[in-house]
Amino acid sequence: MFSWRITKYNPKNRDEKGCYLDKKEWTCFSEVGTKVSKEDYIRTESDYVNAITTFMDELGVNKLYLNALEMWSDEVKSQNVSPFLSKMWVGKPISAQEIKELAKLTLRNVIWCKLSSKNKFFVHFGYDYYMYIGTNMDSPNARKKIEATGLYVEEFFSPYLD
Repeated sequence: MFSWRITKYNPKNRDEKGCYLDKKEWTCFSEVGTKVSKEDYIRTESDYVNAITTFMDELGVNKLYLNALEMWSDEVKSQNVSPFLSKMWVGKPISAQEIKELAKLTLRNVIWCKLSSKNKFFVHFGYDYYMYIGTNMDSPNARKKIEATGLYVEEFFSPYLD
């Protein structure tokens, strides 16, 4: 299985242990308006969401399955997404549009989820705007397209593998 960490964080700003050193960098949705403008946040969030569909397109995957789901009730209420989330359950096949919404909600710390398509593809989310994607085949075109948006694609095993 091929596996990558996809982030907005330049690998050149990491120490020898891999810790990111730029303390001025924003790391979550709650920093919109203080460390990051709404426009810059939305652009970055869109790049992450599109990274998922870029890999899916290269692999010919049109749906994923919801493998894990955690919700934080205060955030669900504040983002007004209860109707959408009431239709989600572990094991459910997820359409491309639902994947985009779940990714957005995860990046905004409303939920946490893991998505996959058997042994072909997975998406995991970590803290501080880290995303992990794994595929059963190399995906050079997807990686190139994602890097063209300004995101970094590094070979890395997901810490959220079962």
